Amino acid sequence: MKKKYFVKFLLILLSLSVFVFSCRTDQAKKYNYNSDKTDSINLLIKQLSSTENSNEKKQLILSNAYNISSKIVNDSLKAKYLFKILMGYYDLEDYRSFSKLNQEYLNLGINLGDTLKIADFHWNKASYFVKHEVLDSAYIYYDNAQNLFQKIGHKYFTAKMQYNMSYVLRRTKDYSRSEIYAIKAIENLEGLDKKLLLYRCYNHLGLLFNDLSQFKKSISYHKKAINLLNYIENNQILKERSLNNLSLVYQKQGKYDLAIDALNQALDNKDLPKLNYNLYAKIIDNRAYCEFLKGDTLGVFDEFNRALDMRKELGNEAGIVISKMHLAEYFLKGQDSVKASQLATEANEIAGRLHLNRDILTSLHLLSVTDPDNANVYMGRYAALNDSLQQEERMTRNKFTRIQYETEGYIAENKELQQKNIWISLSSALTLGSLVLLFFNYFQRSKNKNLMLEKKQQNANEEIYNLMLKQQSKTEEGRIEERVRISEELHDGVLAKLFSVRIGMGFLNLKGKKQDEKQYKAFMDELQSVEKEIRLISHALKNDELSSKEDFPILLQELLEEQSALGGFAAHLEWDDSIAWDRVSDQIKINLYRIAQEALYNVIKHASCSEVNVYIRKNSNFVELLIIDNGKGFDLKKNRKGIGLKNMRSRISSIGADIDIIPSSEEGTTIKIIIPTKILYHDPKE
Repeated sequence: MKKKYFVKFLLILLSLSVFVFSCRTDQAKKYNYNSDKTDSINLLIKQLSSTENSNEKKQLILSNAYNISSKIVNDSLKAKYLFKILMGYYDLEDYRSFSKLNQEYLNLGINLGDTLKIADFHWNKASYFVKHEVLDSAYIYYDNAQNLFQKIGHKYFTAKMQYNMSYVLRRTKDYSRSEIYAIKAIENLEGLDKKLLLYRCYNHLGLLFNDLSQFKKSISYHKKAINLLNYIENNQILKERSLNNLSLVYQKQGKYDLAIDALNQALDNKDLPKLNYNLYAKIIDNRAYCEFLKGDTLGVFDEFNRALDMRKELGNEAGIVISKMHLAEYFLKGQDSVKASQLATEANEIAGRLHLNRDILTSLHLLSVTDPDNANVYMGRYAALNDSLQQEERMTRNKFTRIQYETEGYIAENKELQQKNIWISLSSALTLGSLVLLFFNYFQRSKNKNLMLEKKQQNANEEIYNLMLKQQSKTEEGRIEERVRISEELHDGVLAKLFSVRIGMGFLNLKGKKQDEKQYKAFMDELQSVEKEIRLISHALKNDELSSKEDFPILLQELLEEQSALGGFAAHLEWDDSIAWDRVSDQIKINLYRIAQEALYNVIKHASCSEVNVYIRKNSNFVELLIIDNGKGFDLKKNRKGIGLKNMRSRISSIGADIDIIPSSEEGTTIKIIIPTKILYHDPKE
C-alpha cells in the first residue's frame, strides 16, 4: 500500500518538474525573442543620429523600428522603444505620426497602470502645442503632467513642468503667475543636482523682470544664472547667451557702456561663430545698436550690415527684421528718411509674413516717423494691432486663471475626499466584525427591498403610461370632434347650398327677361356667399393646423418631407432646441410656415435643385431662419414684382421681422429671415 502511494508521489513530482521546466523554457524563448527585437531597434535608432541620412531615410528607419517594436510581447519594453520612436518623429516634424504613436503610448501606460508614462503623454502633447503656438492647450497639458509627476513624487520632472508653465505664462504676459511657477520649480530643485534646469529658471526670471522693467531683480537673477554656469560642464554657449540677455537689461536702462562690456565678454569666446553662428550675429548686431544709442556711430553702419549679411546667410528672417529696423533708425538719425522708410517697410512686410507681432508694432512706429504724410495710417494700424494683442493676451490669461481655479478646486476636493476616505476606512475597520455577521441578513433584505422598489417603479411607469394614453386619447377625441364639426358644416351648409344653386340654375331658362336676369344675379350672389364661407372655413382650418402644434420644427419637418417628395430633392432641417416654441405667438408661427411653404413651392417650380437645407438658429438678440437651395437661382430685379415675393415681404413686415433674399446663378438661392428675440416671445400686434 505504501509502495503504491510512493509511486503516485513520484509521478506528481515528475509532472511538476516538467511543468516548471516548460515555463522556464517559454520565458527563455520570450526573453530571446524580445532581445532580438530590441537589438534591431537600438541599431535602427542609432542610425538616426547620422547626419548622412536624409529625412526620407530617417522616416524609413523609424517606420521599420515601429514595425519591429509592435511585435515585442512585453508591454513595458514596448513602451520604452515606442517613446524613442515617437520622439524621432517629433524631431523630424512628422507630427501626424508623432500624435498617433503618442496616443498608443498613452494606452500602454494606462494598461500598465504606469503614471509616469501617462504623464509623459501629457508632456509630449504640451511640447506639440508649444511648437504650434497653441499656448492655452500647452498650459493645460503641462499642468496635467505636473499634477501626475507630483502625485508620484518625481520632484525633478515636476520642476520641469513648472518651469515650462512659467515660460508659457510669460509668453502671455501673465508675469505674476509666471514668477510663482518659476519659484516653485526652484524650490522643487533644492537638494537635487540639476543645475542646468536651475540655471534656466534663474535666466527665465531675469528675462521676466526685464519685461517688467524691474532691472535690479533682473540683473540679480542673470548674474546668478551666469555664476551657476561655473558648475555646469559642457555648457557651450549658455554663458554667451546669458551675457547677451544681461546686456539687454543694461541697454533698456540706458547703461550702454555696461551693455557693451557684457557683449564684449561674450565675444571673447573665439569659438562662438563655430558653436552658434546665429547667436554670434545677434551679439554683433546688439553691440552695434548699443554703440549707436550711445552716440558713437564710428563703424556702426559696417557692423549693422555685417550682422545683416550673416543673418541672410543663415536664412534667419526674424533676425533680418531686427537688422533692418536698426538700420532704419541709423538712416533716420542721418536725415535719410527715404532709405529709413524703405528699410522699415521691408521689415514690416517680413514681420507680417512671419506673424512677429512685437516687430510689426516696432516697424509701424518707425514708419510713422519716417513717413510723416502717412503717420496717421501707420499709427492707426499700430493702435488696432496693439489693442487686438492686448485683448487676446487678456483672454488667454483669463483662460489660464480659470484652469488654475478649476485645478485648485479639484485638488482641494481630492484632499477632502482623502480625509473622508480615512474616516471611512477607520469606521469600516471598527465595524467590520459586525458587518460580517449581518452580511447575509442585510443582503437578503436589500434584495427584497430592491424587488419591492422595482415593482413600485413598474407600477408607477404603468400608471404614467396609462395617463399618457388617456391624455393622448382625449387630445385625439378633441381633434376628431373638430374634424366632424367642420365636416358637418361643409356637408350640411356648403354642399346643400351648392346643390340648390345647381338645381336652380339647371331649371333656369334665360330669354333676356328682367326677372330671369334678376334670378341669375341672385344665384351668382349666393355662389359668391358660398365661396366666402368656404374661404372662412379653410382659414379656420389653416390657423388650427399651426396653433395646435407647439413643436413648430416638427411641423416644418413634415412640410419639408412632403415638398421634397413632390420636388424630388434631398431635404434637411436643423434647429436650436433652446427656442421655446410654445411661447411663440400663433401669428409668427403661421407667417413663418407660410413663407417656408411659398419658398418650397418656388423651389419646386423654378429652382431645379437637388438639395434644400433649412436652419433655425438662435443668437442672444435674434432667431434666424435660413432656407437654402442649390438650384439655378434667379434675377431678383426681374422677379421683384412677383406676388410670391410680395407676400413673403408682407408677412415678414406684419410680424416686425426682416427678410433678405440672396439669389445666385451659381450657388442657388438663400432666404434669410431674422426675428428679434424681444418680438419672438411677444404678440407682434401689441
